[in-house]
Amino acid sequence: MLNLENAKKKEESTIKVMSLPLQQQCFDKNWILKLKQPKQINHLMCLICGQIANNPIEISCPEHEKLDELLIAGENCLKQYLNNNNNVCPVQPHDSCQYVKSKVAQRQIAELNVICPMQFEQSVQQSSQHQQTIMCNFKGKIKDLNDHLENSCPIKLSNCWFKPFGCNHTCHKSRLNDHLISHLQFHFDLVIKSIESLKQHLQAHQNEIGQLQLQNEKLKLEIQLERKQSEEKITLIKEHSQAIQSEIEILKRDINDKIKRIQDNETEHRQIHANCHKSLQRMKLQQNQALLEDNDNPSPSLSSDFNIDLFRFSKQLKTFSGHSNVVWSVQYSPFDGGRFLCSGSSDSTARVWDVETTKQIHIFNGHSGNVHDVKFSAYNYCNYRHFTIFSASSDKTIRFWDIKTGKELQVLSEHTGPVYSIQFSSFNNGRYLCSGSGDKSIRLWDIQTFSSLNILNGHTDYVWCVEFSPLQSSSNDKDNANNGVGVIGGSGYTICSGSWDKTIRLWDVETGKELIVLEGSEGYVRSVKYSPYEATAGGNTVYSGSDDKMVRLWDIRSKKQTSIFKGHTSYVTCVVYPPYASSNDITGLGGNIIYSGSRDNTIRLWDIRVNKQFSLIKGSDSEDSGIFCVAFSSPEDALKSNEQNKNNRIEGNTLCYGSIKGLIRLRG
Repeated sequence: MLNLENAKKKEESTIKVMSLPLQQQCFDKNWILKLKQPKQINHLMCLICGQIANNPIEISCPEHEKLDELLIAGENCLKQYLNNNNNVCPVQPHDSCQYVKSKVAQRQIAELNVICPMQFEQSVQQSSQHQQTIMCNFKGKIKDLNDHLENSCPIKLSNCWFKPFGCNHTCHKSRLNDHLISHLQFHFDLVIKSIESLKQHLQAHQNEIGQLQLQNEKLKLEIQLERKQSEEKITLIKEHSQAIQSEIEILKRDINDKIKRIQDNETEHRQIHANCHKSLQRMKLQQNQALLEDNDNPSPSLSSDFNIDLFRFSKQLKTFSGHSNVVWSVQYSPFDGGRFLCSGSSDSTARVWDVETTKQIHIFNGHSGNVHDVKFSAYNYCNYRHFTIFSASSDKTIRFWDIKTGKELQVLSEHTGPVYSIQFSSFNNGRYLCSGSGDKSIRLWDIQTFSSLNILNGHTDYVWCVEFSPLQSSSNDKDNANNGVGVIGGSGYTICSGSWDKTIRLWDVETGKELIVLEGSEGYVRSVKYSPYEATAGGNTVYSGSDDKMVRLWDIRSKKQTSIFKGHTSYVTCVVYPPYASSNDITGLGGNIIYSGSRDNTIRLWDIRVNKQFSLIKGSDSEDSGIFCVAFSSPEDALKSNEQNKNNRIEGNTLCYGSIKGLIRLRG
């Protein structure tokens, strides 16, 4: 029960209980006992102060079911106790106790008969001081006390009528007239003094009004002058507008004439373009077939089924220089046509680059450790038109940056180990963020409120990579705000995680439960990726890259490994899909080719139909020394500029990779 300190409070409460307002304080039991027996009120006592509970609160919780007595406390006492004791239950130490107002006890207390509380206090004082004074004979119910004290109690002290003028005298009502008569001159002087003070204030206000009137007249003159000047400017603008309108009409006629001439020639140009395109396609097909015949690891089916450009990404276009250590992560901006590129590095910085000029837009220096992952936030752009990135670091934080101002906006610091990977949800426009950490956990965040929604525990070593399952839709409509159902809009979606415990685990987004454990990797799992071409099935295929130098294909439905791709000579750092025009193209090129990057300084292309290497891109041995991340530009802009492309082949998209020596390369 209560400790010795609470017992001491009970003793002090007999003196202090009347110092609070009647509506808040617990009632002095000695005052109640003037007209009641102890057994009649014992069940109404506050267990905190030991007095009769005012506004009684019943402490009702399964923790106290074995206790026979009624557990109540005065509302004000309970609030003070909880504030001073970190919300710990006053009965037994535990959290999350339940408190309910006791209407039955409240009615019983309200019906108790008592004497006037002021008479009670006066009696206590007289017993020690042996004084005689005015008596109050009130005996009634507690619920009637307020009316008695306000309107009829003879003991109640009254303020002097001249208190507004400065007299602070208080006395009983019966003695008020004596005070007024005996201090008549004093009160008169107070009134005169107050009137003089009011006159001074009035004069000061009148002076202030005069000053304001002068300022007002000055402002009126300024407004009139500005109005006249504005009218003159408006007249000039109208004249210029009329002249411009005339010029516009002339230009319209010229433009219409030119449009007509263009339309007249458009059919002829379209036919010429179509013929040229067909000829070019035939030439490329012949080149592809010739190259496939000479390839050490041929994929024969490609030459007959697909019209692809084997030279795509063979040319190095640009180099981004600035990082001084390993580039762990790169990503094109998913909005504005991929105009920007973000990157994270072991030099403790996140950076944003202009893809066209290779210029560095911003350096974000807030982290104190390796920046392992960076992502653009599509949610903040779609909802607020904010260009922002999130960065994850070995300093145990995730930071939120404004690209426009270069300022840090928010820090998520709940992880207790390095944060190695972050990923935005494919649903709800990317409102939710998952993160994998060296503390062996995965966290789910709401980036609108910056709150942690769930913690997924199960891995026994570092969680190095995380991935959301693809959007469950048959289209690529970016506005998928209505796609989700459930508590956070993630019903039916999963998170895939790879760990240094050599396992891959799948988790239910909505419940946070572990669904599947995929075992078979012989090294740390460094990268996982859902197949984006099975979105309507919720993503049934997962690819992984690990320290055993292999890329693996897993079937989620059978929980088995279905393919192994061997060829890398060092650990695999990343696996990615190329961005083809149709995300549902599971029979074409998009669903059959995957890319993997490695510490062996190569990016390898794999044909999953024959489980063989299809092609290889090699980095610079002296300047790169290893490829740690790969990203593709979006194909959407290329499709818009290539409306005649009937094979869903992307013309103009680029590949970007980050190297161990800090350089970022752009290939096309």
